[in-house]
Amino acid sequence: MNPERQPKPIGFTALKGWLRHRHPMIYLDRITDHEPGKFLTALMSVSGSMDCIVGHFPERAIFPGSHLIQAFAQGGIILYQMCSSPLTADELTVIGSVESRFLKPVVPGDQVIFHVTAERLINNLFHFAGKATVDGVRVAAFRASLVRTPLSNMGNPLW
Repeated sequence: MNPERQPKPIGFTALKGWLRHRHPMIYLDRITDHEPGKFLTALMSVSGSMDCIVGHFPERAIFPGSHLIQAFAQGGIILYQMCSSPLTADELTVIGSVESRFLKPVVPGDQVIFHVTAERLINNLFHFAGKATVDGVRVAAFRASLVRTPLSNMGNPLW
């Protein structure tokens, strides 16, 4: 990082404007820095009172790996829009693929930092990768793709 470059944070209220998710499915608390088309760094604080932790596992609480993937994907969704344009009212993003590797458990009290990098943007397909760290130690690594699609392409869903 350029020592003269100042971080560009985005707070929780503005962050929600980039996502269709709502409580309890918004995992990111803050974007600590970003550069459209290149990278995004986000923060998530894990609490024992989070809905996903309450029953996973009662005798030894662990933040679920599937939720780490979701938090990483949310960083990707925001970076995707920064690389292209904000979603319109009739669009959404869906996961095309995810490759993940979990290296250490994430537990209540941890502050997870997601480092998300843009790899390729081809038409409506966005490839991105990254890692999650706690106290500077890598706890997970990811590679994924997102597809941007109009709601009409989803068929006639029952919702």
